[in-house]
Amino acid sequence: MVSKNTAKIIRFLLRNLEKPLNINELAKALGISVGSSFKVLKDLEKEKIVMASTLGNAVFYRLNLDNPEAFKLCELLLMEERRLLSGYAKLYSESLQEFGQAGLIVLFGSILKGKFNDVDVLFMAEKAGDVSNFCLELSKVRAKPVVPLILGREDLVSELKRGNEAIMALAKEGIVLKGESVFIGVLRDAKKNIRNGMVSL
Repeated sequence: MVSKNTAKIIRFLLRNLEKPLNINELAKALGISVGSSFKVLKDLEKEKIVMASTLGNAVFYRLNLDNPEAFKLCELLLMEERRLLSGYAKLYSESLQEFGQAGLIVLFGSILKGKFNDVDVLFMAEKAGDVSNFCLELSKVRAKPVVPLILGREDLVSELKRGNEAIMALAKEGIVLKGESVFIGVLRDAKKNIRNGMVSL
């Protein structure tokens, strides 16, 4: 689909809600050479998948999520992350995807690191009672309890804009089990009007 380095950069630009990075900082954060990062970003800029902005001598890049091709590429990369789940994370993800009344389901927290006491899951759903009942039933047949975090779309966007630490971590590391397009839209909306220094995300 795309090269490993291209995928790394696109994922980072999608999920980064903090201070934007220039090419040198981006390369260091991702463990990629500056030359490789420069080539990838220039190619993506030609395709209008990313857009560049300049501050002084530094160039900063952001995803152009108004470009349908960029949006679709992000969806595919999020789906790939889900496919790569293994062990308990994969087991729980398969069960969680059976809940059909949520526009967005994101698995996050300690289960993704291997050692866990419970399973943290974000649900974007209208009926909190249905989510809670589903999680209670699932907890009865699995080794660890499922702990739902239930938020509406506006609340999720608002918490990201506020810089809520737990929600920011979810956005950075969570695995989308359902609703890739919703997740991308939430991140896009959260980035609007957020400014770090003089550079707009």
